[in-house]
Amino acid sequence: MNLKNWKSFHLAALTLACLAFGGHATAADVLNGGFDTATGNLADNWNSLGGSVRGGSQGGYGWTTSYFGGTYPTNSTFCTTMAGPVRQDLTGPDSTFVAGTTYTIQAALFSASNYTSSNTAKIMWSLALTADGTAVARDQWFSDEFTSQTIANGGNIPNDHILQVTSTSTGLKMVTIAYTATAADAGKVIGVQLGGDTSVKYTLGSGAPVPDDYFGMMDSITVSASNNAILTQFSSDKTVIDNSPVTLSWTVANPGSMASLSLSDGSGSVDVIPNTNPTTGVGSITFSPAATTTYTLTLNGTSSLQCTVSGGTIGSFTSGRGLSLIKDGNQVVLSWQVQPTSPASLTLSDGSSTYDVTSMTNPTTGAGTGSFTVPATSTIFTLNLNYGSGTKSLRVLREAANTGAFTINKVKYAVGETTTATWSGVTGNPDSWVGIYAATAQIQAQYSTQWNYLNGTKTTGGNVTSGSMGFTLPEGDYYAVLLLDGGYTVEKGPIFFRVTNPANEVPEILKVVSSSLTGGNFNLTWESKAGYIYRIYTSPTLAGNPEQDWELLENAWPSQGDGTTSYADELPVPAPERRFYKIFGTAP
Repeated sequence: MNLKNWKSFHLAALTLACLAFGGHATAADVLNGGFDTATGNLADNWNSLGGSVRGGSQGGYGWTTSYFGGTYPTNSTFCTTMAGPVRQDLTGPDSTFVAGTTYTIQAALFSASNYTSSNTAKIMWSLALTADGTAVARDQWFSDEFTSQTIANGGNIPNDHILQVTSTSTGLKMVTIAYTATAADAGKVIGVQLGGDTSVKYTLGSGAPVPDDYFGMMDSITVSASNNAILTQFSSDKTVIDNSPVTLSWTVANPGSMASLSLSDGSGSVDVIPNTNPTTGVGSITFSPAATTTYTLTLNGTSSLQCTVSGGTIGSFTSGRGLSLIKDGNQVVLSWQVQPTSPASLTLSDGSSTYDVTSMTNPTTGAGTGSFTVPATSTIFTLNLNYGSGTKSLRVLREAANTGAFTINKVKYAVGETTTATWSGVTGNPDSWVGIYAATAQIQAQYSTQWNYLNGTKTTGGNVTSGSMGFTLPEGDYYAVLLLDGGYTVEKGPIFFRVTNPANEVPEILKVVSSSLTGGNFNLTWESKAGYIYRIYTSPTLAGNPEQDWELLENAWPSQGDGTTSYADELPVPAPERRFYKIFGTAP
């Protein structure tokens, strides 16, 4: 092959050139006139000749080769073994890598007649491009004896990497390695490596001959270069959106070679060549994403880089209780903390309704709190930040009343008393169970305080559709719940109850809702709980202990249910000038 501006080094066994940028060819000098300093690169019978890779009539080492069909045209052949790699660096203009430039090595591979006897001589050709001596692109080709050779890193050698070397064929083949330099390669010296087993592309399996038995002959090796545009940088000025625009920026090396440059957010793409400086390759564009978005910048339809801008994160999402109480209107307090602190959208769903809680969030800290009704026996609350960029969920149960199907025998116990849960006519599966949870605990997310399968043990078995079991618990607020099939599906309950230590108990102050005088009766109405009984005392003064010194009006006035209870005191005649009342409640 004849090319203008190519310089042939007749002292070397190699022809090298480097094509300059812009399509102009520039000669590159070869150190030492070629591969003449390597050692150990020939088969054993050539080592005594000094280890030169020169072939043909060059070098004065007396090694000559004949080929099928005549002498190879350039008479600049070399031979090397797998065990003996040699490398030659380029010098002079254009002998170092430029980022974005594609470098190509082309070589002619062939064999010799005296190495194809009986088709048993295995031959391997190895070629690599190096940067400061380290291979950055490499490949290997093999004679047809390797056709069925297993490769240790998977599969067989591809057909296009097998050369037919027979008594009628030299296996002559032109091969090419192409490599586009990266920013990390820029400024490193370009080199060509011949031979050696440094390639991991094809790792020969068991039973392969020793490395010195592999050798290959090449000729007319050339190195050329051409400019390519390459993406070297793509980034965002923000990692998390904050309600202000996001600027994406990029850099393209060799921007003059850009044919196309597009930016996609997953829903569509825009042409950003107009946003790119044609001289420097630096470009930018501004967007205002509302949610987590991954942007893909694609150059010339092939190479691409990605950048993701997060729509935010939910740092915490908590509930003050795992159970909402009837007395509180089945309200529960939920709290959260989000980033960005002033989100574009923040919603809370309970499975049936969705609430916008953006305005309930502090724009400086990102913290928020609110009271919400628990609509169902088992309610999943889900907090959704910036249209799905971040989500978190928690579960809260809604207090149920005692029923014939599931009941707790009291709502208040003293420490040491047995809490008895009773059920009747339930599913009663072998792995259904009763759990006792602290009132603050969220079912499934936190462990129960105590539990048993319906058979009263911690081993599944039986179909106990009706029964009871007892638990002894420390002081605290709890709820009991009957759950299905070893999981967390609520079948009955939850029922709230309290365990107290009488020594530590502070009498509960009852809130008087109204009082009035009607005829000779003084009427009292106070907040009450179902099942309670009340003791009512009166006195003309506040002196003394009510339970010891005051007049007892009623010892067991029954509660009129959850809500309020009323009592009418028939005043003595004549009516007293002053009369004080004290009411004590006792849980069932």
